Amino acid sequence: MDEAFLSGLRDLLQEQCRIPPLPDGWVCTSAMLSAQGFQYGGDFFVADLVPNAAGGTSLVMVLVDVCGKGATALPDAVQFAGALRGLLVGVPSEDLMSAANAFLLRQPSDESIATAVQVVLELDSGRYSIRSAGHPPVMHWQAGRAEWVVDNARGTALGVVEDPEFAVSEGGLAAGEGLMFYTDGVVERRTSDIGSGIDWLQEAARGAVVAGGLAAVPARIMEHVSRGDDDRAVLVLARE
Repeated sequence: MDEAFLSGLRDLLQEQCRIPPLPDGWVCTSAMLSAQGFQYGGDFFVADLVPNAAGGTSLVMVLVDVCGKGATALPDAVQFAGALRGLLVGVPSEDLMSAANAFLLRQPSDESIATAVQVVLELDSGRYSIRSAGHPPVMHWQAGRAEWVVDNARGTALGVVEDPEFAVSEGGLAAGEGLMFYTDGVVERRTSDIGSGIDWLQEAARGAVVAGGLAAVPARIMEHVSRGDDDRAVLVLARE
């Protein structure tokens, strides 16, 4: 692909990866690293603020890892990011993942597949719900225990079957707590299974919190993750 074309696509994708202004007491930070040898990657997130049934405002956010890596994944990522932004405001939050799945199934390529994780966070109360589509499990920093606890939301990857299942987990963030989202490139290694990678991430992220606080976790994790065969992304949403 032409370098100028790829650069334009990258800029479009980066425009999508923005968190809307959050109220006082909330912070969101992220870090991304593309695959070995590529300036461009297919990991991205989209987010928006929507009214909720309690009369307040919720943050709806989806972190996505599209099939492929580097420049080969970029066009699909840009297209899917644009579709997701429209779906964020066009369909109820509980139907978002199913709508995203239907969009991918309509694409002409058999490789239009992605893993994703969605969080809906009530910014007034700190209550949240998580839906996962074949994505590595979210982690919850529990201040009282001073550790990252693995969330139990699981589900089917997007673009695979017509009626995917998404188990929903619910919880709440107290002051000093946060949620960590990441793509499989952060925890998968050729020499070990993903479970070992998740164990490693729990310990590394715990050390990052102790050393610099929740907001510093994504950047500190990326300092310990080398470029490899997959794109990598870490995002932390925290209540100060």
